[in-house]
Amino acid sequence: MIINQTSIAFHEAGDGLPVVLVHGGVSDLRTWGAQFEPLAEHYRTIAYSRRYHCPNPPISSDTPDPIQTHVDDLAELIETLGASPAHVVGHSWGGLIALLLALQRPQILRSLVLIEPPVVSMHVTVPPTIGQMTRLLIRSPKLAVAIAKLGGGALMPAEKAFRKGDDKSAVEYFGRGVLGKHRFASLSAERYEQVWENRGPERALALYAGFPDLRTADFSQISIPVLLITGSESPSIFLLLIDELSQRLPNARRQVILGASHIVHEDAPQALNDAVLSFLEDVG
Repeated sequence: MIINQTSIAFHEAGDGLPVVLVHGGVSDLRTWGAQFEPLAEHYRTIAYSRRYHCPNPPISSDTPDPIQTHVDDLAELIETLGASPAHVVGHSWGGLIALLLALQRPQILRSLVLIEPPVVSMHVTVPPTIGQMTRLLIRSPKLAVAIAKLGGGALMPAEKAFRKGDDKSAVEYFGRGVLGKHRFASLSAERYEQVWENRGPERALALYAGFPDLRTADFSQISIPVLLITGSESPSIFLLLIDELSQRLPNARRQVILGASHIVHEDAPQALNDAVLSFLEDVG
């Protein structure tokens, strides 16, 4: 399918209200393998690979990858497939894309399920200034420390490695930062291959300041139902970010999935599926 002048791969199955699955970074539509069929038993389920992610045409090494392009792609996909208004389930960067769409085009959404969206830039720019971090440290010390840890231990080293052309080290810094070093080390060969095949957009994000500035975003205007999901074994930054986001969304509920890291839907698929299906049934 052609969306905004680029080829976008997607899978679709089932009948009923539409549910669109939006994957995160270093991933593609394969990440939803354990969700697709269970959801399709009850809903018209659509999973797609975002622009530049397998099996779509790859991104070139010198091309920026602004998040707004992905927001526009998601909106166009929903409308092209006649899926408006849609329930949207977004993981990580995909959750951030879905959240931005809710700010910009709420009329094409029915509800959101956001699995650990990295809303760091609600608080500071990425990378942050010393002044921003000082003010955050005064207001929310735990969050400031967690952001500093993510930046110093994952994002900055990954950027440096990408600039040197050392993609392997960059992927490892990033993976350990968002999953934890033990979870990253335990990825299967097949899952690591998916990470490796989709490292190009992650490189663009690291090298071209891909995070949007959300410090003035008014999330209180998002009135649709939102389910915020975190994994109990994720790095603490995701729990802290969800704490903050839940206070800004007027119609949000939260759920922690036990035993799961940042890739909640892969680590604990049955629990995640049960949570999503229960939420969708409740909101209608």
